[in-house]
Amino acid sequence: MANDSAFRRTIRWPDDKLVCCTFSVALEAFRKTGRFKMDSRIDVNHSSLSHAEYGGNAGIWRILEILERQNVRAMILVNSLAAEKWPDAVRALHEAGHEIAGHGTTNEVSMIELSPEEQKEEIASCTRILEEITGERPVGWFGPGGHHTDVTLGLLAEAGYLWSGDPSDDDIPHVESVDGRRICVIPKTWYANDWRAWGNGLGNAGTFFTGFKDGFDFVWEEANRGRPGMIDACVHAELGGRPYLAAGFERIIEYVNRHRGEIWQPTYREIAEYCLGG
Repeated sequence: MANDSAFRRTIRWPDDKLVCCTFSVALEAFRKTGRFKMDSRIDVNHSSLSHAEYGGNAGIWRILEILERQNVRAMILVNSLAAEKWPDAVRALHEAGHEIAGHGTTNEVSMIELSPEEQKEEIASCTRILEEITGERPVGWFGPGGHHTDVTLGLLAEAGYLWSGDPSDDDIPHVESVDGRRICVIPKTWYANDWRAWGNGLGNAGTFFTGFKDGFDFVWEEANRGRPGMIDACVHAELGGRPYLAAGFERIIEYVNRHRGEIWQPTYREIAEYCLGG
């Protein structure tokens, strides 16, 4: 059997750290319906919206407290509608040193349903609102659901973005060149995602934590055998901000912090700047 080392991408982290570990938080908003209690007969579904609005009203504040207690920084995916609805929360996250990244105008808009010109406007609108609220232009983008087309990466690069988190095509970041512009792709490495935990009927802290721990241990062992890796834990403010999943998220961070001397815990912006050589 051929050695795959000549074909797989590899990476060397700063200071020869073994694993890059990041934390992602989604703060999302909807205009007519959310993810749960959906009913096609209802035009504006207030039951569904109320579930989603828990994220901005309560969940994001609990997550911010967890991040502060554990002394870690996160990448916060923010719909511009969410930023307009809960500007104090977005400013507090930004001021605490967390990276605010573009996540579309609202989670009801999918990039795959838009023309290239409409995608360009979607990016510009979200970027403008986040910059107005935080005072800093976002440099990272993760479209709702990670949906993207064959032109999305180029449009992001054209708009000055340093990274995209839409693809899930590898274990480690890589740099792409589109029309002469370089942009870092940071693939989704969500070994723990509260959406999956919830969706499979396993919405409890223990299952959420165990899923991440198993993934982390595997990546850790691979790194010790000579292949540095990356891992991320993702929560949505409306889900992971609720106590029974927030407890699992805090346990995940506590577990990662046991290895803190041998891991790199950057923001996505720092990953992109490192990979791009800036």
